[in-house]
Amino acid sequence: MTSQPLFGQPLALIDRIVEVLGDEATKEDAVLTTSFSMEDQVLTWAVLEAGLDIDLVSLDTGCLFPATLQTWKDTERFFGVEIRALRPDSGALDSAGLSQIYASTEGRKACCNARKIMPLKAACSGKKWWLTGLRQAQSENRQSFQHIEEAPAWGLRKFHPLLEWDDAAVEALVSSSGVPVNPLYQLGYSSIGCAPCTRPVLPGEDARAGRWWWESSAKECGLHRS
Repeated sequence: MTSQPLFGQPLALIDRIVEVLGDEATKEDAVLTTSFSMEDQVLTWAVLEAGLDIDLVSLDTGCLFPATLQTWKDTERFFGVEIRALRPDSGALDSAGLSQIYASTEGRKACCNARKIMPLKAACSGKKWWLTGLRQAQSENRQSFQHIEEAPAWGLRKFHPLLEWDDAAVEALVSSSGVPVNPLYQLGYSSIGCAPCTRPVLPGEDARAGRWWWESSAKECGLHRS
């Protein structure tokens, strides 16, 4: 892992996104998903700084921390944009409730499928690009990811502009840009998802250890390959 990301400088990051998306940097062709993590805040900043009008969305699973919902509002106010909420279908939740998430990995994944995967697949329909804030440093599982990946199950290509960024680079751009930061970071959370499935990270653990901590799994919900 290099200490200096391949596209680490802010202007280079913006240029890279513009270069990859080209004429397909439109709401019809490209979607950026944000969980309001520091990585996603950096990516949102870069896309808007470039003047790109792509689809900005976030998954309102119904189980988000109040701090995350407040960060959502703060982010919209900071950038002067609306970030479209993707919500689960109430019918899908009937057979995939929270009561099963601790009972088995299959039960937990069924909940993730209803609250996250199904709404996002609908939003991705017809799109050509999906921008994410994934980084190799987040987990061992993500170290094999590529900057651009074919995602046939989603019908598009995924683009991870921050893949080789380290923590210091992300934090530096967050600080210099002034983008809102979820206050849960100050409480030891390093990967922030739904409240029932997220705890603070303990010393020595990797960034995603607090997600589904009761499982021995790849720490993925199904949005990205495991």
